[in-house]
Amino acid sequence: MQMAAQAWLVYELTDSPLALGLVGACGTAPMLLFALPAGVVADRLSKRNILLVTQSVAMLQAFALAALVYSGAVQVWHVMVLAAFLGTSHSFDMPARHAMVIELAGREDVLNAVSLNSSAFNSGRIVGPAVAGVLIGAAGTAVCFLINGVSFVATIIALAGIAPRPPRPEAQGPMLAQIRGGLNWAKGQPVVKGLLGMIAVASVFAMSYATLLPVFARDVFHTGSQGYGFLMSAYAMGALTSALLLTAFGHRWPLGRLATIGSYWFPVALAAVALSPRYGVALVALFLTGVGMMLFNAVSNTMLQSLSPDELRGRVMSMRTLLFAGMMPVGSLQVGAVGEWLGPRAAVALGAGMCLVAATVVCRRVPALRRSE
Repeated sequence: MQMAAQAWLVYELTDSPLALGLVGACGTAPMLLFALPAGVVADRLSKRNILLVTQSVAMLQAFALAALVYSGAVQVWHVMVLAAFLGTSHSFDMPARHAMVIELAGREDVLNAVSLNSSAFNSGRIVGPAVAGVLIGAAGTAVCFLINGVSFVATIIALAGIAPRPPRPEAQGPMLAQIRGGLNWAKGQPVVKGLLGMIAVASVFAMSYATLLPVFARDVFHTGSQGYGFLMSAYAMGALTSALLLTAFGHRWPLGRLATIGSYWFPVALAAVALSPRYGVALVALFLTGVGMMLFNAVSNTMLQSLSPDELRGRVMSMRTLLFAGMMPVGSLQVGAVGEWLGPRAAVALGAGMCLVAATVVCRRVPALRRSE
């Protein structure tokens, strides 16, 4: 709900695709600075305790944004600052949260655990934007931020019920040396390098397509805030469907083969979004985009966790965070600038094409990826 409301608020204040890109960049830029150190922190400290802090910070950010909108004092720079504040919290939250999954579920069930975790996340992405679209039209964006802030109470209570794990002595030592150790390990693993490379290209050129969904909703398909909410929900419905199918049937195929299929499915479906002649076609294309994105995202996440030694997992997941989320400032600026210059369709089509090129290059140069179990 907050993602949908924040984007709509910014577009209402500015009428600028570039401003949408700038706010998106502010929300992810801190990860460029903090993601790799956060991986060392995740390997050193209790991941449960890290998440208690980061989720509390996210709750305060949502309440602050709600207060600014309710007071009528909100300006774009307020949203940018608060987005950067939340991005800093996410820099430490994401590596710890992803690395924690295998600790809770065990190595043999990690694909199911990652898929179920994605199912829970995308269930919220289905309901949230659709409800946000209705609430924005009826009561404004502030109520979305307020509800989001209240929702963190349940998250914090759930985390408090998980027993903290003791810190790992292997992750002690100088911060830079620990970061270098993780990078050197990943450099020597062709499959890991290939997965991280495709994640980086998708982050810069494709994942930020959602920055332009308000433009598609209002100016391309003329559907307003409610139509915008359903566009976001269609993508999340596809991702949820893919996650549930992976939970039930994903273990029947080699993970490398599934990751390869997802690396092609996602950009082909995204290209269909760019070329959609009507709103209904765009909804179907976004559903299929969500299926492909989750197929690649969940499987690559599982492979990175499974291939990583226990003492390095936080650092490996911090590399994924850096490339998946930390590169999105570049992606948000890129898609906003191209959208302003050539239009939203061209911006999304460009991203889809770049991802297809990256998938082809990696699959040719790292044949072991397709065979990876």
